[in-house]
Amino acid sequence: MYAEERQRLILERARREGRVDVAKLAAEYDVTYETIRRDLTALERHGILRRVHGGAIPVERLGFERP
Repeated sequence: MYAEERQRLILERARREGRVDVAKLAAEYDVTYETIRRDLTALERHGILRRVHGGAIPVERLGFERP
């Protein structure tokens, strides 16, 4: 699976479930924790996820507007 495809799936899950967990995603996609962390960092750079300890949440759940 390509990074862009995996990141799209991660974002969809975060929006649907309200959060994502690094360990669960790594096991599901059969990649390392570091790969998932890089994906989350890329999505955070685009302003659509916010990294939290052990995972990420969609910015829509934060309750404030993005800068």
